[in-house]
Parts: sequence; structure tokens; C-alpha cells
Amino acid sequence: MRDTLVHYGLSNAEAARAMSIPRSRLTDIFAGRKSVSADTALRFERYLGLPAEALVRLQAKFDFYKAYHAKNSEIAREVHPLKTGTG
Repeated sequence: MRDTLVHYGLSNAEAARAMSIPRSRLTDIFAGRKSVSADTALRFERYLGLPAEALVRLQAKFDFYKAYHAKNSEIAREVHPLKTGTG
């Protein structure tokens, strides 16, 4: 998304205004402090032509990756698999 804005010579402020979102939201998304919501993805789709569904999927993959690396060891210690008797 940021690369597309740079390619067209657009500032975050211009893009945020055009998408009717706060500039801080766009800045926070690009800085990794906020996730791309479905609403924001739809706005990007309308403004830049980037498929909203693809943006939401990328965000979900990124969120999973962060959680996996941050919490997987802790979860493995805390959660005990269900014993079904079949294996």
C-alpha cells in the first residue's frame, strides 16, 4: 500500500483525506502499530484498486505470524491436547 502511494507521489495526508480516514490511522498502519481493518481495506480498494479481500488476508497472515512467534511456546506449555483415546 505504501509503495503504491509512493509510486503515485502521494503523501499519507493526501491519501487519508481522499479515503476519509484520519492521517494518524494511515501512519499507524504503515508503522505496524495498527492493523488493516475491513473498513480500511475497503477504502484502499476504492481509492487504489487494491483488492480489499487480499489486504484482509495479508493482515490475518501477518497477525498469525506475530502471534505464533510471540506466543507459541507459552501456549505449548499452558494448553494440554485433548486425549481422545484414538491416538
